[in-house]
This record gives sequence, C-alpha cells and structure tokens, in this order.
Amino acid sequence: MLTFFLDHSGKEKNSRRLVTNELIRLVLDSGYSSNSTAFILSIALSILVRPVIAASVWQGWLAVMTALFVVKLGVIFCFHKQKNKLEPTAQRCAHAYIYMVFFTALMWGMAVIFFFTPTTMMEQMALFFIIAGLTAGAIPILSPLRNLYFVYMGCPLLPFAYLLLKHGGQFYNLMATVIILYALMLIKSATRMQDALVSALEMRFANDALVGHLRQANEEAEAASRAKDEFLANMSHEIRTPMNGILGTLQLLQDTKMDGVQFDYVKTAYSSAEALLGILNDILDFSKIVAGKLALEEIPFSLRTLVGDLVALFTSQAQAKNVALIAEIDPQVPEVLLGDPTRMRQVLINFMTNGIKFTEQGEVRVRVVCLSSSASRVIVRLEVCDTGIGISPEKQKDLFQSFTQADGSTTRKYGGTGLGLAIVRQLVLMVGGKIGVESEQGKGSAFWCELDFPVAALGTQIEEQKEKITQPEGALQGHVLLVEDNKVNQMVAKKMITGMGLTVDLAEDGEKALSALAAKQYDLVFMDCQMPLMDGYEATKAFRSQEVQGDKRLPIIAMTANAMEGDRQKCLDAGMDDYLAKPVKKELLRKLLGQWLA
Repeated sequence: MLTFFLDHSGKEKNSRRLVTNELIRLVLDSGYSSNSTAFILSIALSILVRPVIAASVWQGWLAVMTALFVVKLGVIFCFHKQKNKLEPTAQRCAHAYIYMVFFTALMWGMAVIFFFTPTTMMEQMALFFIIAGLTAGAIPILSPLRNLYFVYMGCPLLPFAYLLLKHGGQFYNLMATVIILYALMLIKSATRMQDALVSALEMRFANDALVGHLRQANEEAEAASRAKDEFLANMSHEIRTPMNGILGTLQLLQDTKMDGVQFDYVKTAYSSAEALLGILNDILDFSKIVAGKLALEEIPFSLRTLVGDLVALFTSQAQAKNVALIAEIDPQVPEVLLGDPTRMRQVLINFMTNGIKFTEQGEVRVRVVCLSSSASRVIVRLEVCDTGIGISPEKQKDLFQSFTQADGSTTRKYGGTGLGLAIVRQLVLMVGGKIGVESEQGKGSAFWCELDFPVAALGTQIEEQKEKITQPEGALQGHVLLVEDNKVNQMVAKKMITGMGLTVDLAEDGEKALSALAAKQYDLVFMDCQMPLMDGYEATKAFRSQEVQGDKRLPIIAMTANAMEGDRQKCLDAGMDDYLAKPVKKELLRKLLGQWLA
C-alpha cells in the first residue's frame, strides 16, 4: 500500500528517490496547519449533526478523529526533529503519517455514511459543504502524493454520491452528478499539480547534479592548475639552479686570462646558455598568461631610456652581422610614463631580436611615435622595421599564434620556439593595446604595437631623476654572509662577491645562518630560499623577530631560483629587503651590492 501512495509521475530514474523524499517533506511541512483545519471542520460537523445523530455515534467518531489528530501532530514533530530527513527514524515517521492520513480519509468516509440523514436538508447541505471544502483544500496539501490525495478525496465523495443516488429524485440525482464531476475535476487538478511539481523537482535535482558535476570539475581543474603551477615552479627552480652554476662559472671564466680561441669558446657557451634560459622564461611566461596569472605593474619609467638601453645592448649583436641598428624617438613622447617597464622591455626585445635574427644585410630601425597626447595620457606606436627575409601574406595571420613561425625551415635555420610573438601579443592585449605586422617577402617586415600610457606627474619625474644614483666602479667594502646549500652556487657566488672586494662567510642552511648572525656582525646577507632543515623564509622571519629595534636594519637579499609570479613578494613578506633571481648576472649583483652597501 505504501508503494501505491508514494508513486508519482516522475520519469527520471536517477532522481526518483530524491523526488519522492521531497514530495513527502512537502506534505509534512504543511501538516500542522492542514490537520488543525481538518480537525476544526470535524468538530464543526459534529456540532451540526448533534441534534439528529445519536450521541454515541458522533462522539465516538469525534474521539477517533481527535486521537488521529494528536498522533499525526506527534508524528510530524518527530519528523521535523530529525536533521537528516533520509534517516530511518525520519522515514518511519513519514510512513506513519501517510497511514494516519489514510485512516483519516476512512473516518471522513464513515462520517458521510453515519451523518447523512435522508430527511434533514440542512444537515445534508452542511455535510456537503464541509466535505467539498475539505477535499478542495487538500489539493495543495496532498497533491504531492497524488494517490494519497485520491484516497483522501474519494473516501468521502464516493459514498456521498452513492447515498444521493440511492435517495433518488431529480434534485438528489443532480447533486450526485455534480459530486462526481467535482471529483473528476479534483483528480485532474491534483494530477496537474503533481506533474508540475515533479517536473520542477526533477529539473532542480538535475540542476543540482549539474552544479555538483561542474563544481567537481572546477575543483579538479583547480587542482590540476595547482599541480601544473607546482610542477612549473619546481622545474623552474631545478633548471635555474644548475643554470646559475653554468652561467656563473662562464662569467667568472671571462674574467680570467684566455687566448682568442678560448674566449670565443666561452662566449659561445655563455650565449647558448643565455638562449636556453630565454626559452625557459618564454615557457614560464606563456604558462602564466594562459592561466591568467600574469600580473602587470604600473610604475614610473622612461620609454626613451628603455629604448636607448636596448639599442645599446643589441648594437654589438647587429654589428656582428653588418646590420645597422637605429633608434628614432618622437620628441613629443613624454619623458616618464606609467606602465610595466619589464614587459615593455620584453615586447621590444622580441621585436628587435627577431629583426636582427632575420636580417642578413641592411638595417633594423626602432621607431617610437606619439600618435596622440594630452596632459594625462599618451598613445604611442612602437615599431621595429627591418630589411630581412620578410613574410608571405598567408603566413602573417599565424605569426602571433603559439609555437608558430613562418615555416618549418625557418625554425631549423634560425631557431626559436615560436612562443615569443604569442607572448608579446598577449602582453599588448592585456594593457588594451593593438599589435600587428606589415611585411613583404624578400623586402623586410615592420612589427608594431600601439599602447595607451598614463603620463607620470612632474613630481614623479623629478623623484625618478633623484633615484638615479651612479654606483662607483671601484672595489666595494663590507662583510657578507652567503646562505646557500648548493656547493656549485656557493663557489660561483663567493667568487663573484669576493671579486668585488667583499669578504664572504658561508652558511649551508637557515639554522647555521642564524648561528652565524648571532656570532658575527655582517653588512649584508644573501639568502637562498629552498634549503634543508630551515629554509630562507623561516630563517629571515626568525632573525627579524630577534633583531634589536632601533639598530640599523641588516639588509637581507633573496638569491633564489624561485622565479615564478609572486616569489618576489613572498620574499619581501618574509622580511627580506630585495630579490635577485638565479641565474645571477655579475652586473646586477654589483648594482645590488652598491645600492645596499652605499
């Protein structure tokens, strides 16, 4: 019987049980008010039929209805007390309530049979209106369990129609017909209501399942992204550590006495290692861009100075190929702009190195043109034109795609991963700019981008000029603690630092670094981040917590192979004062030492 009452019109097998439980909950949620109303109607009916019905009959009926009312309230209370409506106790309460409703329906049917008096029209009409109101009012309450409602509605209405037909006469036959039609209308209404309700519930559970799948997929994607980030960070660290030894050793070797052939060998090895490091940086940048985790700065910088420095940097490379490298800067370009100089440098380096690489004779011309300007903003066009091999029109549309070059032979002849222009395109788009290429095969190419920069205030320009302090070229003075666990990197860094006139002590981990700092006075500390026993972050925090307030702050500079986005800020948050990524270049090392030991 219970299975009959719980049957519904749901079609989704996966959510059928969920829908059934929700339908039961809806019925019981309205149980207090609906049962109270039905009990009041039973009292009213007993009062109305009291004059014409034997006292033992109506009193006995009312007593049973009262008992059912009390039991139903208790079952509803028990159901709502359970936090999990799927627990066995809650399910037993729900099933008990369904049986109580069924017995209540039988009692209403018995009321029709016991209280229908053929001779008293007033009591007949009272009984009719009470039963009609009871069955109509039960539609929104019991229609979630449609079959239960059919029983609840049929138990009083069918006996009523039967008694009217049995009584006979035109009026009573008409009333019986009305009751039957009324019952059919109630059946149709209850069916439609349950169908709509079940459909809504199925849609809700389907959406919940979809949201659950999407949430799970999102969590899996985030986990995969974190795993990828960790992998890239670890690979970056593990590659940069030996690269620091290679590049550092080659830099030290360049300072020794060598003949011409040896110098060429060292120069070739150094440029090859630099190229390998450039590929690593391109892959890391591309991965960060794809993941949407590349953050851009907005700080004051001089575009004029940046272009001038790059032209000076690449002049020797261009001259080695008998290619002229020329810069043309529009005098209307403001002296100081606000933007990310590192990324702008990356854009220009890519344009310029491509121009030099693909040009065998002629020139590479760097143009900076002011397209429009106001007091607060300026639109600048950066353009690098060359007289190189050029690009065919059909290949130009693919140039800014990842891992793409003009053709396979270009990759073999000139090298490259095909990531550079894809990264440049993303960087330009990230700042809201435009990028493009104009080229004719065999005559050369012009790569350009148009960028909108805020103009830095005049005060910022003066401050920028103040900050440009020329570091002395002579020997430095001071005592440095180098905290580094890798033997090769210890040797390289120590040789570089001592070569600049400083004395160096070594510590292999954070614990030994703290012991050394407690025993001696140092002018500066270079701190590796990943070390055994105690890493650089913990060591720095521990030292800063013990540092005497008011004394001169000891500069602690991160010298680490952790070069991913956010690593610099992580070092600063730990209490370090500056950051130097491996592989270490002597020029940057000297500049940093001169800045902090000045």
